[in-house]
Amino acid sequence: MNVESANKALKDYEEHVSLDDDGWARKRAQEALKFVGEQSLRVLNAGCGPGFDSDEFKKAGHYVVGIDFDKKLVDFATKNGFHDEGKVADLLQKLPLKDNDFDVVLCSEVVEHLPLIEPFLKECHRVLKKGGLLLLTTDNPTYIKNRIKFLLGKADFLVHQPHVHLYTPAKLKEFLEKNGFHVLHKKNIGHFIRAEWGDVYLMVAKKEN
Repeated sequence: MNVESANKALKDYEEHVSLDDDGWARKRAQEALKFVGEQSLRVLNAGCGPGFDSDEFKKAGHYVVGIDFDKKLVDFATKNGFHDEGKVADLLQKLPLKDNDFDVVLCSEVVEHLPLIEPFLKECHRVLKKGGLLLLTTDNPTYIKNRIKFLLGKADFLVHQPHVHLYTPAKLKEFLEKNGFHVLHKKNIGHFIRAEWGDVYLMVAKKEN
């Protein structure tokens, strides 16, 4: 699958994204916020969707810019005041944002939908200030239930549309370090202690230079 066809598949999928707040995006944001100590930081929500996670960062006192390539979702989040600014942008292209402009980039449940991860990580690095944080959550293919399914020949998680790539914590750490980040923390969002065992994990990485 090339970039163009993957983007079209994701756009088709996003036409059916629910605008109902089930609390899951907020939970992921609350977990990420535990690693952000100060208030009044500039936060970029890359792949903001309906913006419920943006709202959690706003309520914590941060200035939030939300970007997504689905105008409907950006408009919904902006209209509801979930972020301070909304922009339509393709995460695989150069983002319409200045260099070294953000203290934090939040990217929650996005990278598994991208046909290429490195162009996106390079853009996150570019827009972050030195020492800024990238807070990234994604689905975990090594989730303990997935391991059991794989052994039973029922690895349906590998073809879950519109996911394009799944990253183990170890592989995502490798990509982050290759693109100028130092991984500070990785944790499961849920009941397991180890990130490698849970279904969704959070990676906290710092811009090194």
